[in-house]
Amino acid sequence: MANLLALPDEILTQILSALSAVEILQSQLICFKLNSVIKSSTEIQYLIALQIAGLEDNGERSILSQAERLERLQRGQLAWRQWKPQFTQKIEVKQPANPIYDLSGGAYFLGRESMLDLDFAVLPDSEGDVQDWRSISVKETVLDVGLCIDEHDLVVVVTRKPVASQPPLLDIALHPMQYSTGQPHPLALHPRISVFKDQHPHPAVGLEIVGENLVLIVSHRPDQMADATEDRVLVYEWRTGILKMSLAAPYRSYSGLIFLDEHTLMLPNTKRGILEVWVLPRSPTEPSPSAPMCALELPLLAPGRSFAELSCRSEPNPIGERSPTPHTTKPTKRQHRPYKANTEDAIIVFNVRIQPVQTGPNPLLVVGFSHTYTFFVHRKSILRILHEQKRDEKPHIDIDFPSNSVLFPKPVPWEQWGPKATRWIETDDIPTRWITTTSGQRAVLISSAAANQQGSGSPIITVDFNEARVKKVGHQLAQKQRKEREKEERRRKLVASRLEREHSELVQKFRECKEWVERIENQLGDIKASSSSEPTLAPRGATLDLSLPLELDDWPPLNGADIELVKSFLEQHSELGEQIENPASPLPEVDQDTNTNGLLLDELSDSPDSDQESDSDDDAGISLESPSGGADRQNAKARYARVWCLATAQVVDRAGVCFHSPVVSELACLGYTSKKQYHFDGVLIDDERILGVTTSSADDRIKKFEVFYFG
Repeated sequence: MANLLALPDEILTQILSALSAVEILQSQLICFKLNSVIKSSTEIQYLIALQIAGLEDNGERSILSQAERLERLQRGQLAWRQWKPQFTQKIEVKQPANPIYDLSGGAYFLGRESMLDLDFAVLPDSEGDVQDWRSISVKETVLDVGLCIDEHDLVVVVTRKPVASQPPLLDIALHPMQYSTGQPHPLALHPRISVFKDQHPHPAVGLEIVGENLVLIVSHRPDQMADATEDRVLVYEWRTGILKMSLAAPYRSYSGLIFLDEHTLMLPNTKRGILEVWVLPRSPTEPSPSAPMCALELPLLAPGRSFAELSCRSEPNPIGERSPTPHTTKPTKRQHRPYKANTEDAIIVFNVRIQPVQTGPNPLLVVGFSHTYTFFVHRKSILRILHEQKRDEKPHIDIDFPSNSVLFPKPVPWEQWGPKATRWIETDDIPTRWITTTSGQRAVLISSAAANQQGSGSPIITVDFNEARVKKVGHQLAQKQRKEREKEERRRKLVASRLEREHSELVQKFRECKEWVERIENQLGDIKASSSSEPTLAPRGATLDLSLPLELDDWPPLNGADIELVKSFLEQHSELGEQIENPASPLPEVDQDTNTNGLLLDELSDSPDSDQESDSDDDAGISLESPSGGADRQNAKARYARVWCLATAQVVDRAGVCFHSPVVSELACLGYTSKKQYHFDGVLIDDERILGVTTSSADDRIKKFEVFYFG
């Protein structure tokens, strides 16, 4: 140990930098030397702050020094926790928009009404930035767009174009475009990749790009031929345009996809009610799997119910192994960011709509109401489950079988993986048409009532699933609750002392009378005491002395008293009795660390050094539970609490309307609520900001949005 401490501080810093944040903080307790090195090293402080925030350093792309990076990180994290954006900016949509949209890489994409172009706003990261609107044109009808800006400077536009044939067909195609220039991407061999010919004019499309893989899902909206239409999953090398893998599934099986890593894909299957995990071929010559490597069950539905929709998203996506830097003709400010979100720590959001089973000759007929739920899970939780399944699975033979192969894996039961890894909420009253509501470990929510311009509006809630953050706040909350209990005990003692001081004679007399009556009634047992002086029959073997039940020296004032008169005295002073038994009358403040909104969180600093900038929020209430639970008093507190911690199990669908049994989830999270009420139709989020979206009441198209920049 002495030899280690004899090393220069610079070498000690490099050694400590190889440790995790927890190990560094533990090392800080070993001796004064290590404590001093850790506290004085900006490099180590930055490393600790990054790991606690769930972020990664962006390497040499940033021109900022480590001290500047640390300061920017602390300022941004503080703004998120206090729900105090560094600035806001309102932006008008110049061109009428269609329903196509996406948000990633610091850009907000909107389809143009003509369906031939995409407009996108480069979102501001400094107050006073002039809004920059750009466009991408492909001269074909746009169906959807997929973004891979941070990894490849890539925008892939999905289009359809009529083909002269009988019956009429539509050519579905991919257009790899460069985000920074708006031109065909220079690394793509083909500017247009024809996917397949489709006879349906309005297919639903999902698209994600990671590394060399581009995955396209094509499904179809309900129509009279729904039962005869298959969903298709296509995996391409986007650079070469070569098809690596193709899946076909029954209508309404797939509608969303999640990359777990560059070569592992998760497909929620609406028909089966499971999450399928597929391993993608690493080259076009590698055989395609015929079945997923793993399947995770979702909660069992109630009889007569079915999954109508399973949409999902996670931002950011993983980065390919061979993608160290994006191929960018015009470097952007975003590429110079000092840090980025850790993709494994990112949460996945699932929006689940459950409806009654379709009945009757018309496949579109649904009797009854549908209900919507949202649940969250960390990407790393799914990866951990896969690792456990690989470790425990038995080897099997060649997987190159037809799609109905008996080797389809046995699903992992929901009870085995789901409750501890997920957090479910009921979202019938939350707009779920917007899927870009998570980034990193944060999610953003707003009530549907916010869209009512005549109402009072609704606050925006940011939900944080950062495990280190939840543990820290939970610990601070426990300390606050302990202080509250100690303060309440001090209050009780002060009340009792005040009563003794101000009403000493009355209190003494009250207590004497009360104890005297209790002793008499204990002796009488079940026999009612008589208020007359006539003798009362006592139980056999009992001896009673009503006039003098106790020794004379103990209670001289009550010698020979009438018990009914004593009871009358007690009733007349019942309020005094309540104060003696439960002293809760208001007293002067003992200290100033409480607030009617709940428990204050005085300090939420991510830095281990208490001398660092404090991130206290004097207005932030804190509650152990979400605003929906607890007794009336706790509910009243929670409704006004701007910071709340949900660290216990909660149940959705307690009445069993949609699920076979109530769904329990335990993933801990924090909630940060805005002070102000807003009138937005929806809220979106990326790694630096929240967008509040306003649509037109006439056609439901986006007409403007407001940017809340946190950093």
